Amino acid sequence: AGTMGGGIAQVAADRGIDVRMKDITNDALALGYRHASEIFEKYMKRRKITKFEYQAKMAHISGSLDYSGFKNVDVVVEAIVEDMNIKKKVIAETAKHCRVNTIIASNTSSLSITEMAEAAPHPENFIGMHFFNPVDKMPLVEVIRGPKTSDLATVTIFELCKKMGKTPVVVKDGPGFLVNRLLMPYMIEAMFLMQDGMAIEVVDRYYTHKFGMPMGPFRLMDEVGLDVCIKVVKIFHKSLGERIEVPKLVEAMLDSKRLGKKSSRGFYLYDDKGKQLSVDKGIYGEFQLPMPTNPLSEKECLERGVFTMINEAALALVEDRIVNDADSVDLAMIMGTGFPPFRGG
Repeated sequence: AGTMGGGIAQVAADRGIDVRMKDITNDALALGYRHASEIFEKYMKRRKITKFEYQAKMAHISGSLDYSGFKNVDVVVEAIVEDMNIKKKVIAETAKHCRVNTIIASNTSSLSITEMAEAAPHPENFIGMHFFNPVDKMPLVEVIRGPKTSDLATVTIFELCKKMGKTPVVVKDGPGFLVNRLLMPYMIEAMFLMQDGMAIEVVDRYYTHKFGMPMGPFRLMDEVGLDVCIKVVKIFHKSLGERIEVPKLVEAMLDSKRLGKKSSRGFYLYDDKGKQLSVDKGIYGEFQLPMPTNPLSEKECLERGVFTMINEAALALVEDRIVNDADSVDLAMIMGTGFPPFRGG
């Protein structure tokens, strides 16, 4: 029932779906409620809904510290910490309290659905349902099909996504699935550009003002969390080997205690409300880099980042068959990352 859990509950409740949130402490449950409530309150302020509608929507969400009510649910979405051992333990425990045909979905962004399914007594009813953060704003859901996931479970989750107002794309299990698999090399390339003497805000400006991305790669890393980025870079390097080269910057990031927006310090500084301030100029010295001189052209900076994404998209499509067609790649990138639609994906 954290930020993601509360966000998923809010999106479902908004569409009239009854949701039961479970967590291990009252504080955690309260966080989930508060997150859902704050989104509905924003709708009220903008006069999208009335106070009566706000109360009616919140009434679709209930909470519990145990598994009471789980015998009656059709779908369970697990949205806990990105740790394989903890996830497997929770999936196995949850399945004991559900019906045999209940579908259990994991909202993971980087862990193997195939490995997680080992903990499910009915792997045919186990699937990935990867929502993007913030849940209420991001339209994409990656529906991740494991090798044992049934057609029925896949279709059910696909239809549920649509009912929740989301755009589902079915993908095969693989490192980073589709969107994160394409985004990771792009973010890694930005780190190499920084090592090559480019200024953070210059690279970000090229990608936003010139190419049309909603945010540049450094701002995106701050949003995701530098700790999460480092973790995913290492997972990718382990699974994709030589194709994912790890920049020297990663170790410096690891030592720096900068977490990005959530700690108010990443590549940029943020105020206590999370509003972006300026680039933190001290970051270059901290990462043992000279002050930037911007030796590379706009064209080279853009091509290095975009071409890595195109190469990875081709490999995901042709070699690994993560999705069935190029249209699915384009749709996922536009809906999941805000890739400029006017470029056609």
